[in-house]
Amino acid sequence: MAPGVEDGSAATPAKLEVAGNLAAGVGAGACVGAEARCPKAAAQVWAATGCAAAAQGVSPAYLVREALCGVTVALAMVPEAVAFSLAAGLKPKVGLVSSFFICLITSLFGGRPAMVSGATGSIAVLVGPIIQTHGVEYLFYAVMLMGLFQIVLGLLGVGNLGRLVPVPVEIGFCNGLALVIGFAQLTSFKVPSADHARRLSEVPEAFHPFTDGEPWVSGDEAIFAAIITVVAFLISVLLPRLTERVPSALCSIAIGTAIEWGIVRGVFHSRTTIIGDLGSAGGSFPAPVWFDSSYTMPPPTSTTLGKVYSLAVIMAAIGLLESVMTLSLVNELTKTKSSIVRECVGQGVANIVCGAFGGMGGCAMLGQSMINVSSGARGRLSTFICSLFILFIVLVAYPAINILPVSALAGVMFNVVYHTFEWSSLKLMAVALLPKSFRDRFLRAEGSRWKKIRRADALVILVVTVVTLLSDLAVAVACGVAMSCLLYVYDSAEFISVTSRMDTDTEDRARTKIYNVHGVLFFGSASRFLELFDAENDPEEVQLIFESSYVSDYSAIEALNKLGERYAGLGKRVTLQLLHPGNSRIVEKAKNLLVKELTLEMGGGRVLDEASGRRNIEGYGTTQSFLAREGGAAAVPLLAEEASGSLHLRVAAAGAAGVTAAPALPVAAPSSEEPC
Repeated sequence: MAPGVEDGSAATPAKLEVAGNLAAGVGAGACVGAEARCPKAAAQVWAATGCAAAAQGVSPAYLVREALCGVTVALAMVPEAVAFSLAAGLKPKVGLVSSFFICLITSLFGGRPAMVSGATGSIAVLVGPIIQTHGVEYLFYAVMLMGLFQIVLGLLGVGNLGRLVPVPVEIGFCNGLALVIGFAQLTSFKVPSADHARRLSEVPEAFHPFTDGEPWVSGDEAIFAAIITVVAFLISVLLPRLTERVPSALCSIAIGTAIEWGIVRGVFHSRTTIIGDLGSAGGSFPAPVWFDSSYTMPPPTSTTLGKVYSLAVIMAAIGLLESVMTLSLVNELTKTKSSIVRECVGQGVANIVCGAFGGMGGCAMLGQSMINVSSGARGRLSTFICSLFILFIVLVAYPAINILPVSALAGVMFNVVYHTFEWSSLKLMAVALLPKSFRDRFLRAEGSRWKKIRRADALVILVVTVVTLLSDLAVAVACGVAMSCLLYVYDSAEFISVTSRMDTDTEDRARTKIYNVHGVLFFGSASRFLELFDAENDPEEVQLIFESSYVSDYSAIEALNKLGERYAGLGKRVTLQLLHPGNSRIVEKAKNLLVKELTLEMGGGRVLDEASGRRNIEGYGTTQSFLAREGGAAAVPLLAEEASGSLHLRVAAAGAAGVTAAPALPVAAPSSEEPC
C-alpha cells in the first residue's frame, strides 16, 4: 500500500481515468499524465493494481498478444479488402491501400482502442455509379469530401444520434446490406473485362449484375468456380465451430487456392479467374493521386465537388452509422467507454488521407473488431500492427495475393453475408404476421408463440430492407427512422389520460374538481387531451395537476389555452398546478403565451392526498420518494444528505406517528478531502 493512501476510498474521475488507461492497454504513459493531474488518485490505482499491472502497456506479454492479434486481423482483412475492391469495380490494390490508411490513422486518432477500421462492404456498394458515370478520379474526391463531412458531423456531436436508431432499423440495415453484398458477389462469375467498366442501366445498383450485359462464365470454369466458392464458404462457416485460433477466412482462401492450382489447373488443365487477371494487388507505396501517372485528376473546383457531394454525404452517414454501432458493441464486450466524437473525427481524417492516396474509403469493421477483441486485444497497438502488416503485403507479399482465385474470395464474402443477415428476423416477422388464433393453435407456448413483435416493427424491418435494395443504405435508414418516429408519435398520442375526483368541503358539497394528467402532452396528443374533459358538467373550480405528466412543446401550450378558454366561456376557472420541475421550467418561459383564463401555480402548491401508497416525483438532479403509511397518513419524503464522505438516505422529520424511519443506505460519494 502506498504511503498516505487509504484503502477502500471512493472512485473519482481521475482514478477512473488511470484505471481505464491500464485496462485499455494504453500504457504507463497515460497513467503518468493522469498522475500529474491527480497524484493521490494515481498512487491509489498504482498501489491497488501493482507496478507490474501498471506497466502492462509495455510488458512483453502485452506486446506479444497485441502483435498476434494484429497479424491475425490483417490476414482476415486482406481477402475481404480485395473482394470489396472487386465488388466496387476497382483494382485489388485499392482495397488494400484503403484498409492500410484507415486502420493506421484510426489506430492513432480514433476514439475506440482495439476497434478495427478499413475498407467495408457498406461503402463499396455505394461507389459503383460514380465510377461508371465520371470515373475513379471523382471517387477519390468523394472520399475526401466524405472525411470532411465526418469531421464536421463529429464536432457537432451528430455521432451521438446513432444511439437513437431503433433496433428494427438496425435489423433492416443489416439485412439490406447483406443482400446488396451478396448480389455484388455474382460479378465474380462474369467474364472479366479489361477496363472493369460496367454499363449504365436504369435498375437499382443492387441488381446491376443481372443487367450489366457482361457474359457469365460457362462450362468447366463455371463448375470449378462454383465448387471453390462453396468450399470456401463452408470452411468460413464451419471452421470457427472447431477452433478460433486460425482465421477461417485465411484457411478458406488457402484451401481454395490449393484447389485452383493443384486440382483445377494441375489435374484438369482448366482454370478460373484469379486476382492477377483483374490487376495487381500491390507493388509500391501509394503516392498522392495528383502525382500518380495512372490517374488524371480534375481540378477541385465547385463543378467537380458538385458532382460528388451527394455521394459523399451518403458515404459519411453510412460510415458513421456503422462505426457507432460497432463502437457500441465493442464497448459492451470490453466493459469500457470510448469517445464517439473522437472516433468520428478520426474516421474523417482517415478518409481524407485515404482518398488523397487513391483509396475507396471505409469505416469500422464489425467482424474484424470482434476477432480482435475476442482474441484478447484491448489497446491501439493491435490495430497499428495490423495496418503495418497490410502495408507489408502491399509492398512485398503482393505476388501471393495475385494468385488467389476470385471464386474463393466470393466464398469468403458469402460468409460475410451469412453473418451479416439477421436470420432470426425472418421468424420474428413471420410470427408477427400470424393472427392470434393461429399462433395459439399451432405454436408452442414455450416456443414462438410468445416471441411476437409488433407488426409495425416488422413493417419497419421489411421497409428498410427493401429500400436498401431499391435505393441505398442512407435513404433506407432515413425512411426507417422516420417510420419509427411516426409510429411512436401515433402510439404516444393514445397514452395520455386523466383521472378525476371531487374535492368537497365540510358539508360534503363539491368544491373543486381535480384532474390528474398522465402521459406526455405534445402535438400528437393535444387533440385527445382536449377530449378528456367535461367542461359543461364540471364545477366552477377546476384544477389540473401535472405531476406525472409532461408539457412538451408549443402545441401543448396551445392545448392548455384552448381548454382555459373553453371553461372560461362557461364562467368557470381552471388552475394549473405544475409539480414536475421540467414542466415548471417550460411553462415559466412561456407564461406570457398562456391566456388570462388560466391560473398558474408553480410547484409550491399543496400536494393533494391520493389513495396510492407511493408516487415518485422526478426532477432534474433530485428524486423524492413519498411513502404513505397505511390509513392515509401524510406522505413523508426521503431526502438525501451528505455525512462523513458518504451519501445516506434518511427519513426527514416524520410528522405522523407510526412512521418508521428507514435505515441509512450508504452510497459511495467523493470524499471532501480529495485534492482533485
